[in-house]
Amino acid sequence: MTELLRNHEERISITDSYFPGKNIRHANADTQSGMIFTYLVTHNADATLKQTASYFGYDQNYFSRLCRQLFKKSFSEQLTFIRIELAKRMLAFSNKRIEQIAAELGYKNDSSFFAAFKREVATTPNDYREQHGYRAAHDK
Repeated sequence: MTELLRNHEERISITDSYFPGKNIRHANADTQSGMIFTYLVTHNADATLKQTASYFGYDQNYFSRLCRQLFKKSFSEQLTFIRIELAKRMLAFSNKRIEQIAAELGYKNDSSFFAAFKREVATTPNDYREQHGYRAAHDK
């Protein structure tokens, strides 16, 4: 039972998934997307299209098309989605400064993080933390 529960947790967690290896050429679409997603979560701060394509052994242009096919969005849109989801978790469950969160997620400056966060979540990181943060949940 414990083993089943552990496997279930790995499947539902955005950061705790462990797909093996990097050879995805002959894998099905679900495995391909899972392996790419896991790689991007793990390397979110420094992932680039060129470097990620190279890691999986693909040409940059082909890998870009593959990402669009698998995720229904571009590589950069998928990376932004992952970064914002991780930012939401960090804002809600940690006391890290917003500038520190932005840097850990690979944003070169705070203003680009704030703009991306507001575009994706329709609120600022500060407001999100006030509404969803640890303290807000326990003050109710």
